[in-house]
Amino acid sequence: MKFHLNLDTFVISDTHFGHKAVLKKEPLRHQVAKQNGFKDFDTYSVSSWNAVVGKNDNILHLGDLYFKDGWRYLLELSGNKRLLVGNNDLKKYTRLEDFDDWSICKKIKLKIENKKKILKKLATKWGKDALKDELLNAIVIDLATERIMFSHFPVMDRKKNDRYAFTRDVLDDLYKMCDCSLNIHGHTHSKNTKNPFCLNVSAENIGFVPLRIADVLSLRP
Repeated sequence: MKFHLNLDTFVISDTHFGHKAVLKKEPLRHQVAKQNGFKDFDTYSVSSWNAVVGKNDNILHLGDLYFKDGWRYLLELSGNKRLLVGNNDLKKYTRLEDFDDWSICKKIKLKIENKKKILKKLATKWGKDALKDELLNAIVIDLATERIMFSHFPVMDRKKNDRYAFTRDVLDDLYKMCDCSLNIHGHTHSKNTKNPFCLNVSAENIGFVPLRIADVLSLRP
């Protein structure tokens, strides 16, 4: 099934199916699951997903999908699904190639004018090898009145000595070169950046329920 990215497309990030360590870092996961009558978070997460996403709906996942045996939960998820590869998806995402209802988005996808010129400018500044970085994954597209970058990492925000500093520096530059007005991202879980142009769709930040892009845009300050 062809994947469509528009205002009706659902989006979510950082589901971390099967990842026990994240339950300690984000205790809200256990709390919310228990409040809703579920013994484990992953089952609750699947239920929350399927409550809003139908079989024919498109949903973009912005990275950090599953760990170890967590891939089994993917078989239960509704929708025509696309993963934009995040840092915790490396060496895992190829499993999705066996699923008919999943597709994989890697590298930079510019759905705007002058995309060749922009990529050439980026390669000139950072080197051609930078564009081969397996974590430099992003989609830039015009929706409604916004030019949106979809990425796993947020732009213009990171800790000191961030292990992905180079990748994120290039991503920041791409955001500027494309003249983006908004960044829809994951990675930060329950923590938000201080940038009003960054909208965090990590599962914790959107109530563990996928949102349509139109609804995400309404959250902008």
